[in-house]
Amino acid sequence: MRLFHAITLLAATSGSAFGQGLFPALVSDSAGDRIMSCVDLDQNGDYAGSGEVTVFYDDVTGAFPLSNNVGLQRLPTGEVFVTDTSQDTILALRDTNLDGDALDFGEASIWFDGTGGNPTGVELTSARGMWIDPGGVLWVASANSGGGGNDAIVRLEDLNGDGDANDTNEQAEYYVIQPGGAIGDSIPTAVSRGPDGALYYVDTGSTGTLTKGVYRLEDLDGSGTIDAPGESTLFYAPPTPGTAPFFWDLGLDDQGRFYIADTGNDVIWRFFDTNGDGIVNPGTEADLIFQAPGSSLIWEVTPAADGSIYVAEDQSPDRLLRFVDTDGDGLFLTAGEVQTIYDESTAASDIGSPKAIFVIDQVGPIGTAECDPAVPNSTGLPGTLSAFGSTSILTNQVTLQADQLPPNTFGIFVVARQSGSQAPPMSDGILCMSGPIGRYQGTILSSGASGQFHFNIDATAISQPNGPVPAMAGDTWRFQAWHRDANPLATSNFTSAVAITFTP
Repeated sequence: MRLFHAITLLAATSGSAFGQGLFPALVSDSAGDRIMSCVDLDQNGDYAGSGEVTVFYDDVTGAFPLSNNVGLQRLPTGEVFVTDTSQDTILALRDTNLDGDALDFGEASIWFDGTGGNPTGVELTSARGMWIDPGGVLWVASANSGGGGNDAIVRLEDLNGDGDANDTNEQAEYYVIQPGGAIGDSIPTAVSRGPDGALYYVDTGSTGTLTKGVYRLEDLDGSGTIDAPGESTLFYAPPTPGTAPFFWDLGLDDQGRFYIADTGNDVIWRFFDTNGDGIVNPGTEADLIFQAPGSSLIWEVTPAADGSIYVAEDQSPDRLLRFVDTDGDGLFLTAGEVQTIYDESTAASDIGSPKAIFVIDQVGPIGTAECDPAVPNSTGLPGTLSAFGSTSILTNQVTLQADQLPPNTFGIFVVARQSGSQAPPMSDGILCMSGPIGRYQGTILSSGASGQFHFNIDATAISQPNGPVPAMAGDTWRFQAWHRDANPLATSNFTSAVAITFTP
């Protein structure tokens, strides 16, 4: 099976218990100068089997060199971006012929030349973490660890659509981190767009000039850069339980919660600005969710769509881990909640020095939209519903995702065979189905700060009033999300609907 088809088949793997298949992932191997593809082909919950770890790109066969590739991002279209702290370029990889790698002619290119080879002379010096906005803007954390350029958050965008960000007005230093000075005063390692729309970056400077932690950036004066008092503020300074901390990554889940790994103390913190005052209180708004039993050089923490967390550990042996909250306490401190999904000492293929992991947890969408757009809710926007995964009953991997919901509201998914158009009492929205209607009332979901929630459908047990029934090949089922709302004359609303025709 070609890797592309394997990813398409497996990318919406559902469930939160061990023993189920994993999402496909890309891993940056900084020792081997490679990007590796990981696919759980046998669906046994690890990447250890033959053919499950393959080379997506290496600089022996590929057209461009890698020296210390440490940052990794992927667009929904499949384009992969790689940062390299030695090459100071951003490499773009595209598997255009769908053979499972980016090693063929024209599949790799220099998306941005950070050596100064661009019109504005913007440099990347030890660039690592990246964030891609939906509109295609790429943000990069670049540290002046080699004595050239600035400690900066760099903004890049391909404005003319030519496949790179090397042209006029396509690159800028969004924030030159202050105060400048000696090498090590600032070491920006990661950047992310927060649930409030602001940018957040991790600084792990070594001289004590800046407090180590997460900083919030907001362009208050609309100048296009962070250059005025109050535009950069310390957001969260994690406690240091032992040795000097080192923060490498900044993860973000679909509830708007941040994750940061302290490789100096072998712990992971999760935090969220609950009261919206622009700063995280370590005692009330942050949790220590993982404490390693021994040395554990965790370099990246990546939340997945099913609520699990994938972790890249550059240790001896090198490992990939998956965290699952089996007891529902929101932490990963209970025995059995951490699974080794890859171990170089036992796996069929070697990943040397995994510094980054990107989980491919959405391929799609699938199905046909109905009642789209929905009636706007109290945000002023219509709630939307998308389905990802596979229509195959055998694969049994469909994830529903509701977006543009009011924040921190509750809802459920409903399902029926027949289309319809009903206006239930006390609801602004339209129920786009008729006949027997099933309700997934056993799973009440919260939209959180991000205004979205998701649910994994079991095709063998479609909810119906008289009990669950299995989907059959050729059946079309319609899904929709109902949610609480706070408009003056209504207490609830509906998203748009998705009709899915199942296949064998």
